[in-house]
Amino acid sequence: MGIPYLACMVAAATLYHLPPRVLPSIQATEGGWNGAAVRDSNGTVDLGLMQVNSLWVAPIAAHIHASEAMVHERLRADACFNISAAGAILRRDIRLAHGDLMTGIGYYHSRTPGLGVPYRGRVSDAARRLFIRP
Repeated sequence: MGIPYLACMVAAATLYHLPPRVLPSIQATEGGWNGAAVRDSNGTVDLGLMQVNSLWVAPIAAHIHASEAMVHERLRADACFNISAAGAILRRDIRLAHGDLMTGIGYYHSRTPGLGVPYRGRVSDAARRLFIRP
């Protein structure tokens, strides 16, 4: 199984000091694709390869001094931009988890323990499928 946009994931992992296998494992769990815009039940939209939630559009736009429309479109259609945003979000989540990688991975999905904890297990399962040969 190939990993889409692996070079962008390695670059983002390096930039944000993440383990190199974490972004591919999250992408495999999220199941996103370049160009994706998947509406959630709460009215938000998950965008692009890493399924970055549209709640992040305004903070990213403010951080990079760009329009929200441009950020929304790039998160949806520019895989490397999407991966970089996901890396920045995950780095923030790990920091909020006091450096705990697995808790940070759960936070990437949801700060609600009933949602974040099972997500961590799905990401671990994806990592085993991607990187550990039977």
